[in-house]
Amino acid sequence: MITPKIEFQDIKINTPTKVGVMIEVTAPEAVRNLAIAARAPQGIVFVVDRSGSMGGGRLDMIKHSITNFLGLFDSNDFLSVVAFDSHVQVVVPMTRISELTLADVRKKIAEIDLGGNTNLEAGYRAGIAEAVSAPSGIESTVILLSDGRANNGAHDPESLGQLAAAATEHLVKTSSIGIGDGYDERILVAVSNTGRGNHMAALNLDEAVQGLNAEVEGILNRTVSNLRLHISTSFDPQHFQARTSQYVPSLTKVDGVFEIELGDLGSLEERNFVFELGLPAAANVDELHRVSLHWSYFDLTVGTIVLDGADFALRVQPAENWVEPARDEDIALELATLRAQDAKEQAIMLMRMGREAEARQVIAEAGIELEIVEQSMVMASERNRSRARRARDEFTNFADMDSVEFIKRGEESLKRGRESKPDPRKRDQADDSSNQGN
Repeated sequence: MITPKIEFQDIKINTPTKVGVMIEVTAPEAVRNLAIAARAPQGIVFVVDRSGSMGGGRLDMIKHSITNFLGLFDSNDFLSVVAFDSHVQVVVPMTRISELTLADVRKKIAEIDLGGNTNLEAGYRAGIAEAVSAPSGIESTVILLSDGRANNGAHDPESLGQLAAAATEHLVKTSSIGIGDGYDERILVAVSNTGRGNHMAALNLDEAVQGLNAEVEGILNRTVSNLRLHISTSFDPQHFQARTSQYVPSLTKVDGVFEIELGDLGSLEERNFVFELGLPAAANVDELHRVSLHWSYFDLTVGTIVLDGADFALRVQPAENWVEPARDEDIALELATLRAQDAKEQAIMLMRMGREAEARQVIAEAGIELEIVEQSMVMASERNRSRARRARDEFTNFADMDSVEFIKRGEESLKRGRESKPDPRKRDQADDSSNQGN
């Protein structure tokens, strides 16, 4: 379901104006009856750090989780497993599930042993190579799991992020899960950002398993594919900005129309996508500006393309009658949540610099400000107020974290917040919250 919104519809004469537009998206629930709609084949490559620091049960737990996923794959899906320390081992080459003997796959995964140092670059390159080797048209996700800092090969976030970006040209996304408190969050966030995937901080083994479960289920239970939005106007916008995500997969302007690729969504996933348009000053009250939103996506639950849209009229008001228009509170609340992410980024930077007291003050003040805004938005939908409360609660939780956890959880939270993504590991909590009144 998609609900379009505009921030306001009255503009003051002779005054340049910025107006926000938003679509609220809730993906349909996955269906299990393949007679209704067969899911498109997916490829998953598990890239597993097997360096010495993955001892203490970490590697065993990850191996066990991966073998448990094998029953979730369809026969036409593709699987690969890559293990790395200072060297790379392709445990399972990229292969269609129907062509694998699952007992043999489980045996090979079980035989992955602890090794030495961490050449993350080599392991990641091997994982991308396996993903790219899938047949043409198969979308694949590399899931990079690591608990350490790269001490062999390239280890700067920029160059590894470039690898992830290049892989997307071959229908390969990258998600990452950092395990424990010693991994390099800058690398794992960089590859997930430019690789258009997710990042999770798993400071304990239970979180690692939860994160891995959520990621695999999200891939195999996608219900919206290729969501696209077209925004056209009756005026030439002075500027256009995507406010929701720092990494919109594609945003182009063709013949005056903004064409935005928004990607895929999993079963019941909720996302808000916000954009800001700059209107030129209107010279007379007879001018009528229009903003049109048109969207399309492939609904995997029924196997059909959905096309829909909405038009909004912007009315020019004379100066002598001007009253500041009321803002749509759902858009205002989403923008307030996004602004809070800027404070979170500042706090993480301060914490890295050792300025702990300042970092904690910034994050606390941002959480208080977000709480004030959320409580004042009495006309906002419960869906969006619940989202804002969960974001506010994350800010509150930072008060009890030491500096290492603050940074690692902060980086994960920052990425999700800027992409308007809920924490998939907390779906039950989100459902409970949405069912509660104020």
